[in-house]
Amino acid sequence: MTQSSTITIDLAKTVFQVAFFNKFGVLKSNEKMTEHKMLSFIVNHPEALICMEACSSAHYYGRKFEGQGHKVKLLPPHIVAKYRAGNKNDANDALAIYEALKRPNIYSVAVKSISQQDLASLLKLRKGYIKQRTQVSNRARGLGAEYGVKLPEGITSLKKRLPDILEDDGNQLTPASRFILADLLEEVHRLDSKIKHATAQLVELAKSISECELLTSLPGVQWITASALYARLGNGSEYKYGRNASAPVGLVPSHSGSGGKNKLHGITKRGDKYLRSLITHGARAVVSNIRDKQDKLSCWIRALSSKHHFNKITIAVANKLVRMALAMLKSATPYRADLA
Repeated sequence: MTQSSTITIDLAKTVFQVAFFNKFGVLKSNEKMTEHKMLSFIVNHPEALICMEACSSAHYYGRKFEGQGHKVKLLPPHIVAKYRAGNKNDANDALAIYEALKRPNIYSVAVKSISQQDLASLLKLRKGYIKQRTQVSNRARGLGAEYGVKLPEGITSLKKRLPDILEDDGNQLTPASRFILADLLEEVHRLDSKIKHATAQLVELAKSISECELLTSLPGVQWITASALYARLGNGSEYKYGRNASAPVGLVPSHSGSGGKNKLHGITKRGDKYLRSLITHGARAVVSNIRDKQDKLSCWIRALSSKHHFNKITIAVANKLVRMALAMLKSATPYRADLA
């Protein structure tokens, strides 16, 4: 390592575990510190390599330390856990971060910029509201079934049908159940408004970021998907190959085997589930609308359609979209149909 020293930090809310290694990799200290003491300690060791787990507040401190001239690496917690010796405690966690850091081919998580952090936060807000709306609608269906009332699937159908059911005196609903269903319907409408507002804020922010505008030139990618891609990939500098980008999204085959014989299976279902769902929906739209298009991507999809199932082709296209998105971000160039 070219840095003069290495500092590993087990992050917390108030008390931080800070381990300090000199340029020869010798442990010099491993102690608990308050935030103020930790920041003062790091200032006294300029141009150090600082390594932390990629968890809550890691990106905030990562940006702060990079601004002070340090090099920052964030390691996935599930990888760090494999190198912990002894019982789980803060001191052993700080040492485990250093052990994981020394291993070859250990991938790190890029520190998010402020714009990436804003997009990621808005995406989580929107996703949370959608999840709450689904929960509320399922509660309404479950309650209706207890009184012999079958509510339709789908948010739109539920909102359209439920008011008529509440007005119908011929069903088995009681005054109490009518009050509950009406309250749940009101909650669905409230969450609808929240989702629309969060979506508008997300799209407005995405339109102000040049990388997101660049990604919208990609087939099957609109503002929400573009914002999710940029929030995940950044400028693409942390990814050496296209597969390094699509693997964390869960769009590559899982495999198993021993004795030198590996078997490929379906996609891993690991990684960023939300981004994978957005990319897959976009890829499905691309596959469904190739018709007689003669661009290279459409011809490639058409050739696959004679050999594979629609869903398999969709995942292949989704994989390709992530790889192309990475190439576009790294080169800062829009989508080119002649290179797809």
